[in-house]
Amino acid sequence: MEKTKELYIDETIDKTSKSVGPDAASLLGLAIISCLSASFLFCLEKRKLTLDDLEAHADISFFKNEKGYIRIKRIDVKIVPTTENPDVLRRVKQCIREMRDGDMYFEETCIITPSVKEGIAISVDVDI
Repeated sequence: MEKTKELYIDETIDKTSKSVGPDAASLLGLAIISCLSASFLFCLEKRKLTLDDLEAHADISFFKNEKGYIRIKRIDVKIVPTTENPDVLRRVKQCIREMRDGDMYFEETCIITPSVKEGIAISVDVDI
């Protein structure tokens, strides 16, 4: 087991000063894209497929609840695989095919996203 290095989570109210680290909402978005990216790569590796690069972004939307408190409404994830190999791009579709529950195949092996989806709507888009 590896010990995690220090991580500073910055919930600074004064947005004019430089932040020390991500806020908790950004950290949640990072956890989701990390898990989904790892699951996507795992699916590709099982098929002996490799990418040149993989980018992932999480766009977090907020709302105010009936008491006026800010909450996370949804998290939209975009995964962008890059490769010069057209065969790899064609076969990537095996990992992103939609299952009966509406999720993509590779999402099944992600621990974080299905857990969070029970409380926060998360959409996932793979842009190939």
